Amino acid sequence: MKLIVAVDENWGIGKNGDLLLSIPDDMRYFRETTRRAVLVMGYNTLLSFPNSKPLPNRMNLVLADIEGVKAPGTVVCGSMEQLFGIIKDMNTDDIFVIGGGYTYRQFLPYCDTAYITKMRFCGDADTFIPNLDELSEWSAAEESEVKEYEGVKYSFVTYHNSEPKAVGFSGVNADMPRYFEKKEPLTVGIAETDDKEYRKELKALLHAYFRPLEQGVSADEVAAFLDGGDSSFEDYLRGKRLIAGREDIDALADRYDLADKKAVSVTVDKNNLSVIDELTD
Repeated sequence: MKLIVAVDENWGIGKNGDLLLSIPDDMRYFRETTRRAVLVMGYNTLLSFPNSKPLPNRMNLVLADIEGVKAPGTVVCGSMEQLFGIIKDMNTDDIFVIGGGYTYRQFLPYCDTAYITKMRFCGDADTFIPNLDELSEWSAAEESEVKEYEGVKYSFVTYHNSEPKAVGFSGVNADMPRYFEKKEPLTVGIAETDDKEYRKELKALLHAYFRPLEQGVSADEVAAFLDGGDSSFEDYLRGKRLIAGREDIDALADRYDLADKKAVSVTVDKNNLSVIDELTD
């Protein structure tokens, strides 16, 4: 697992639920480093995002021991055990812990790399993470040139952990983040058929393709998956029509033997899903 955060001179990371300083270069660094990633965060971190919405083009996992919590676009895990049960099938290099303070401290021993933006100022923080310079298992591997923004100097430092705790990653679902990438418009053939199940399933697949985890997944649903057998989490989400790839859409026509039926070609994008409703109702 990885960790990414900006800290001040005292390894403070926030105050009153907000960042100590928003540096545009640091925001770009975060976006580029976590592109196509699986993000692990606490519930308050999710609430701190604009409109409390998860970050786009990434899989957002929220650790929240709060009964009944469910957030569109996210998978809520009620415990670390639940979260580990999900991520163990993924690629360890895809998983980034992004806050807040308690979540950083929980997962720090399991991280092998930390991407730290070191800001040379005191932000009067009320939330902190451990000082990696004082932990024997952590060491700075590389550092960028020192830059400056509004009088505050900063640099990007990469730390490595020589003794990370094992999670037991298998990589069975190593390409999971692909479902959450930005989707270009998709041209599909909608067969002219009165089969209502076909139309209902096509609609569900297209929603899952353009809006993965649209309804969100609760901790109770995660528990049901973990207790339910040998299916991978990717298979579980695909079966529930919460995520979908182009291959799922292509396979639908084959499953209903619609290759010889006349079809209407339609181009769909995430902002034009009403066309699906019009053609499949």
